[in-house]
Amino acid sequence: MSAKKRILKIAAIGAGIVAFAGYFAFSTFVFNPLEGELEADVAALVPRDVDFYAARSGLKDAFGEFPEFAVQDRLERWDAWRAWLDSPQQKALAQSLDLDRSLARLREISDQLPLGQKPVDIFGGEDLAVAGYFRGQDLAQADWCAYGRCNWLGKLAVAALDHHEAVGLAEQGLVVQKGERWHTISGAGLPRALHVARLRDVVMVATRSELIQQAFALESQAFADSFYQSAIYFDHVQNAERNALRDEFEVYVNLRKLQDAMQLKGPLPNPASQEFGEALLGRFVQLPSVKNVVGTLDLAEEFKLDLHGELSSEAITPEMARVYRGRGFDNNELWGEAARAAPPDAAFFGYARLPASEALRAIVASMEPALRVNLEDLFRNTGKYQTLDALVAEIEGALKDRVAFFVRPNDYPVKDDDPPNDGQPTPAWALVLWPKNLAPLVALRDTIGTNSAKFGLQGLKPGDAGYYKREWRGFPSLREFHSRFVPGTGLIVTCDIQDIVVVSNHFGLLDQIISVYTQRDTNRSLADDAGFLALTRTMTTGGHVFAYANPRTLVPILRQGARRAVEDSIVVDWRTQRASLEDKVLRERFPGQQRGRLSSEVQKQVDELVDPQLEAMEKAIRDEQVPRLLAERERQYAYLSGVRGMAALLKLGPKNFDLSVRAVAPLPE
Repeated sequence: MSAKKRILKIAAIGAGIVAFAGYFAFSTFVFNPLEGELEADVAALVPRDVDFYAARSGLKDAFGEFPEFAVQDRLERWDAWRAWLDSPQQKALAQSLDLDRSLARLREISDQLPLGQKPVDIFGGEDLAVAGYFRGQDLAQADWCAYGRCNWLGKLAVAALDHHEAVGLAEQGLVVQKGERWHTISGAGLPRALHVARLRDVVMVATRSELIQQAFALESQAFADSFYQSAIYFDHVQNAERNALRDEFEVYVNLRKLQDAMQLKGPLPNPASQEFGEALLGRFVQLPSVKNVVGTLDLAEEFKLDLHGELSSEAITPEMARVYRGRGFDNNELWGEAARAAPPDAAFFGYARLPASEALRAIVASMEPALRVNLEDLFRNTGKYQTLDALVAEIEGALKDRVAFFVRPNDYPVKDDDPPNDGQPTPAWALVLWPKNLAPLVALRDTIGTNSAKFGLQGLKPGDAGYYKREWRGFPSLREFHSRFVPGTGLIVTCDIQDIVVVSNHFGLLDQIISVYTQRDTNRSLADDAGFLALTRTMTTGGHVFAYANPRTLVPILRQGARRAVEDSIVVDWRTQRASLEDKVLRERFPGQQRGRLSSEVQKQVDELVDPQLEAMEKAIRDEQVPRLLAERERQYAYLSGVRGMAALLKLGPKNFDLSVRAVAPLPE
């Protein structure tokens, strides 16, 4: 063997010894570079009994030049996003989070990382989960643990905690203490001490060391009691219909624990509320009845939310139980029957399968007492119905448990024989009912029509009752009710069309419904709209309540009534304001006089002084608030305009419910 070969052989042996020694030293004092990954999902390190859980895989794909999103350029050209950036809400949120400084700090950290690494490359970019327990009314008090897959640099960072003196953490104000299998970091402005540990390629950062202990215990027990192996995760996250990348957000919240922590007391919503909407909703839905929710959330351009909730039987009222046991509808019924009655450009479409008796009685019970009494007196004076309960009992026996409601723009031509109306911008709407016995509905129509004066009906000509019967397109049951109390159109029109009864505020819409419902081969309906079908085909099959909105036609409707809605929303206690001004005038101009005991002459003089002040005050309030409120609504319309379509489907059961929400919000190319 030549000298050259001997030298090479010795060098190779030396290099091997050095490499082995280096590998041994690195494995001993840093980490084993050849150790494998955690074969299970990070959810397998989460205890089964956590109060909340959220996770996402492929997070690094959501970012471009960190911390900017991968779609940042397209996002900045999206009108809805620009409206949000200009909103006071965004500015207030950015200020409260010190967002600009935080983003600048993230960019600085990202730029300092070696080899072009980004924070999401080092920790959590492949898979990230956060789970924990609620600990009080302030959610910041919650105990949590973040579980994130890391690369070699993340492993190196955790290993460096063993040598924190050498890497200068103390100079940064951080205090590091060595625990059993973790390190505890405090100081440097951290609001709470954090515990850091690594299990293979998963780094854990927790506010309680017990959460890290549990992760190691779960790994040693083949994850037998983990959240990942719970039935609720397996059924509604692991086995749920997912996208090809399975990169949706996974979410779970124990709502009962959350309500207890925040000391929320029911009923929520309150069925005894003075607000009709809240009172009605509170009779069908109660937040305290929901034990937990679990599901997936996809924030892509096609927004998808699928949630499954478990209900607590002891918190469900008998009224709710009767509704929840009702038979729902399937997709064929939704497409083939309900949506067949709606025009293709419907701005809003809702469909429900609810027991007619429960729905009607809940509506009556939710009315303001004064309104309920007035309606009861009104129908009693007809001589046919002694109480509202008698009226409800008759109607509920005539209806199946199905109802649809939809709205479209009122762009029908104005005709000379249109009923007089208040000129208020109003969309065209229709209520669709499925009868099982027409006789009570016919009797109700005739009762209202033959008591036209009592119900405020007014004909086109003096002396007309404002109630008209005629045949239209072969249907003899068309009835018109003319009243100035009906906003915008002055009309309620109804007709029996094959197996449905339609009630509308515009004859043009009724005529359109007849066309799309009876001539399906030649007239398109909402059921033929590609956008509507695309949204609904990926939702939970079947349900009890469905709602769809088309912002393209909905936003113009909302804009039409925006000013009036804003003005109506400004609530001022004018009685108190008047009393205060009258007291001031009496002190200054009529000493010794007392409000409520004034002569007619003095009261007249006081009114002449007070009325202009009240008018000026009202004008000042409106001049100040109306532009601001209109601007806020315009921002909301901009958000809506960025969405092509949205839909929600709720499926109810005695023990659980399923909610699907879909929205399409395409970004500029």
